[in-house]
Amino acid sequence: MSAEPEPPRTTYGFKERTFKRDNPPSSELPPVPTTEELARLAGFHHDPSARHASAKAGDPNDVLAVLRQNRTAEKKHDLDNIEIRKVSSRRKSEFWLLLVGGNLLIIATVAATHVNVFTVVFGLAGLIIFSLGLSWVMWQVMDRY
Repeated sequence: MSAEPEPPRTTYGFKERTFKRDNPPSSELPPVPTTEELARLAGFHHDPSARHASAKAGDPNDVLAVLRQNRTAEKKHDLDNIEIRKVSSRRKSEFWLLLVGGNLLIIATVAATHVNVFTVVFGLAGLIIFSLGLSWVMWQVMDRY
C-alpha cells in the first residue's frame, strides 16, 4: 500500500449556456394573440349540430335518392326476391377421407414394420397426433370453403 493520497474526484457537468435572442420583442409590436383570438380571427366555425338532415333538391350526390333509384330498378327487374340456400361444403367429407386414410396409412406402416412394443406405441402416438392435428387444422385454422 502506498501512502500517496488519491487525487480529488473530477466532477463533470454542463457549463452555463447563454442564449442570444434572434428576434427580440420590441415594445411597439402588439402582443401575441391567444388561441381564442386566433379562432375568432379564423372566421366561421363549423358546428356539426347545425347540419341539416336533408339534401338539396336535384342534388346528384344525394345518397337516399340514389338508393331509391336502385331499389326501384331492383323491383322493376324482379331482383328483390332473395332465395336463401344452404351452401354445401366438402369439408366434412374431406375430413373423414383424410382421417380414415391417414390413420390407415399409419396402421399399415406399423403392421409392415416389425411389430413390437415400440412400433405399436409410436404408431398409437402417431394416430393421436395426426387425428388431433387434422381436426385442429380442418375445423379451427381453415376458413370455410
